Amino acid sequence: MDNNKFKNAVLIANNVYWVGEFLEDDVFESHSYLIVNGDESILIDPGSMLEFESIKRKIESIIPFKNIKYLVAHHQDPDVCANIPAFEKLINRDDLKIVSHSRNLDLIKHYGVRSKYFIIDQNNFTLNTKNLSLEFLTTPYAHAPGAFVTYLKNEKILFSSDIFGAIEKNWQFYADKDYFTKIKSFHDEYMPSKDILNYSLEKIEKLDLTLIAPQHGSIIKKEFIKPIIDELKELDCGLYIQNSYKNTLIYKNKLLKEEEKKKYRLANKLQTIMDLQDNIIAITTDGKDLKYISKAFFNFSNFKDFEDFKKSHNCICELFLDFEGDKYLKPKYNKENYNWISHLKESKNKQHYAIMKNKNGENTLFNVILKEFNLDDEDDEYLVLFHDVTPYMESTDIINMLTKIDGVYISISNLKGEILKISDSLLNILEVNDFVPKKYKISDFLNEKDTKKAMEHIANNDSSAYEIKIRKNGIKIPALVQGSFGLLNQEPVRIAVLLDLREIKKLQDEAKKKDLILFQQARLAQMGEMINMIAHQWRQPLNSISAVSIKLNMKKELGILSDDEFKQSNEFIQDQCQKMSKVIDTFMNYSNAKTINEEFFIKDVIGNILELVSTQFANHNIKLNIEYSDENAKLNGDKNMLEQVLLNLLMNARDALDENKIENKEVTIKIFNDKIEVIDNAGGVKDKNIDKLFTPYFTTKPQGKGTGLGLYMSKRIMNEQFGGELLYEKIENRSIFRLDFK
Repeated sequence: MDNNKFKNAVLIANNVYWVGEFLEDDVFESHSYLIVNGDESILIDPGSMLEFESIKRKIESIIPFKNIKYLVAHHQDPDVCANIPAFEKLINRDDLKIVSHSRNLDLIKHYGVRSKYFIIDQNNFTLNTKNLSLEFLTTPYAHAPGAFVTYLKNEKILFSSDIFGAIEKNWQFYADKDYFTKIKSFHDEYMPSKDILNYSLEKIEKLDLTLIAPQHGSIIKKEFIKPIIDELKELDCGLYIQNSYKNTLIYKNKLLKEEEKKKYRLANKLQTIMDLQDNIIAITTDGKDLKYISKAFFNFSNFKDFEDFKKSHNCICELFLDFEGDKYLKPKYNKENYNWISHLKESKNKQHYAIMKNKNGENTLFNVILKEFNLDDEDDEYLVLFHDVTPYMESTDIINMLTKIDGVYISISNLKGEILKISDSLLNILEVNDFVPKKYKISDFLNEKDTKKAMEHIANNDSSAYEIKIRKNGIKIPALVQGSFGLLNQEPVRIAVLLDLREIKKLQDEAKKKDLILFQQARLAQMGEMINMIAHQWRQPLNSISAVSIKLNMKKELGILSDDEFKQSNEFIQDQCQKMSKVIDTFMNYSNAKTINEEFFIKDVIGNILELVSTQFANHNIKLNIEYSDENAKLNGDKNMLEQVLLNLLMNARDALDENKIENKEVTIKIFNDKIEVIDNAGGVKDKNIDKLFTPYFTTKPQGKGTGLGLYMSKRIMNEQFGGELLYEKIENRSIFRLDFK
C-alpha cells in the first residue's frame, strides 16, 4: 500500500475530512475526522500526542484553527483525548466546547482540559449549529460506560468510535468484503458482551447510512455496512466467550424482556385511561418532541389522529397563540435551550395558561399543569394537562349584573386598552351618557401617568393592586384597582375591579394626627389584599351561575325546560348571588371608617374573616385550623378593628409561609375567653428582628411588598381600642401572636 498519499487530509464526504495518522508497525490506527462548518467546525476524536503534529498539519491545510468550535470525545481514553489541551492552545477560543457524555467528564478533566463542556445527555442528545446538526446515540459499555457515537444526518455518516474498529497489520483506508475477519479479534477483546454490543448495533442499523467512520480500522462504505452488522450481531464476545457468564446473561436478558412486556401492558392501560378523559393530556420528553397526546385533542382540533398531527407539527406548543405576560405559554422563547416545558418547570407554583384555536377557529383558554412522568428509565418525561377553562371565564349576564353595584366598579377592556364594558353606576357618577364598546379607551378616563400604569399591568398580566384617579367631565374619583385575565366572546380581556376610595381619601385628607394617617395607610394596604380575596371568593359562584345559565339556555332552545327546573335554577342563582353579596357586605362593613363600640361574639368576627381568606389560603395550600375553648366568648369594642388586626396577622403568616417555601403550611387560630392566638409554622421571626417587630415602617418583606405599618397599627389598636396587648412568642419553628384582652 502506498502510504504517502495518507500524509495529507483525505476528503471522504462533502466538507468531511479524514485527518488521522498512519503509524508504521502500529496495529491501532487512530483516526480523527474534521467537519468543516464555517466558524463552528467540529473535530471528532482529537487523538493522542503520538499523532498530534500530523493531525495539526492536516487541519491547518484545510481551515484556520480558530474556526474549530467543538471537540467531540466519544470516550475518555488517551487515544481520543490526550491532545485536547494542545488543541485548546492552538484554537484559543473562549467559546470552545468539549462535546461528551456526563459519565466521561470525571476522567477527561484529568488531561488538564480548560474549556467548557457540551454535555450531550443534558442537551437532548443533539448539537445544533448554524448549518448542520449532529445526533448522538448512546452505546454504553462499548467499550466505556459513557460511550456514544455521532450521526451526521445530512451526509449520512456515522462516526462510530470503537464499534467497527479493527486491529490491522495490513491497514487499508477503505474496508473490503473481508473486513469482518479484521474486526473480529478487536470486538472479542474490547466489547464486554454480545448483549451490550447488540444493544448498540440495534440502534445503529435503524440509521440511513452511506459511510461508517470508526476511530480504529478502516472506513466502511454503504455496500458492506449491513453484512458487517449482521455478522457482528452473531459474534460471541467478551463475557459470552465463557459459557457460565453466557448462560447467566441469557437468563437476565429473558427477565429484562419480561419486564419490557409488563411496561408495554402498563403503557397500553395508561393510554386507555387518558383517552377517556375530557381534558387534553400530552406526554413529552423535552418540550420539543411530542410522544403522546390524548383523544380529547383530536375532538378539539382539526387533526384526525396523532400521525396526522405529526405530519406538520412536532410539538403542541406550535399551536399556542403568542400573548404577552409570563402566565401565557408561548410557541418560542428567546433564551437558548429554553422552551415552554422549561418555563413550566421554572415556575411550578404559578398559574399558567395556553391559548389555542379550536376546530371552529375560536380562541380557547387552557389552564396548563405539568407533572414529571417517567415510563422510560433513560429520558425525563413530562405529563402535561390542558384544562379548558373558557366556559368558566365568560358570562356576560353575570358581568352585566355586577356593573350595577355601587362603590365597587367593574371595567372590562381588551389588550389594546379599548373599554368593552364598564359599571353603569360609575358612568352615572362621571356623567357619561354615550358609552359604546370600544368607543372609549382607558386613556379617556385617566391622565398620562395612570394610563401608563394601567397598560403596564395589562401587558404584564400583573394582578397586584394599584391606585389611580378616574377623571371625566371635571369629576375625579380615586380608586384602588385589581385586575386579572379572562375571555369574553372568545377573545382575551382584562377584567378589573375598582374600589371607590373617595370616603377613605376624605378621611385621610381630614386627618390631623400622624397615627390616623398611618392607620389609613395600613388600611389601604389591607384593602388591596381584600380586593384580591373578593376576586377569589367570587370565582366559584360565577362559575356555578355561568354553568346553570348555559344549561338553561340549552334546554330552552331544545324545548325541554320544565317550570320546576327553571324555578330551581333561579333559586340556585339567587343563592349564589346572596353569597357574593355577603362577601361585598363584609368588605363594605370593614371599609366603613366609623367606630362602633358594642358587645359582639368573637366567632362572628372569625366568620367574617373566613369569608375573605378561606379561598386564598386554599389556593396557597395553607391549612387553616380554628379552635374554640368557648364558642360563646364575647368582647366589647369595635369588631371591625379586631377584623383588621386578625386579617393583618393572617396575611403576614401567608406571606411568611410562601417566602420560606414551607411544605406543610399551617395556620391555627385559637379562641379563648380573654385572648386569641394566631400560630403559624413559617419558621419564626429572626432573633435580631424581634425587638423591632412592632415599630413603624419596619418590614422583613421584599421592597414594594410591605408598608411596615401592619403590626405597628395592630398593636396600637389592641392598646387603645381594647385596652389590651399584642404579644409575640417564638417556639421552635412556630410564631405565636397573642391578642391579650385582660
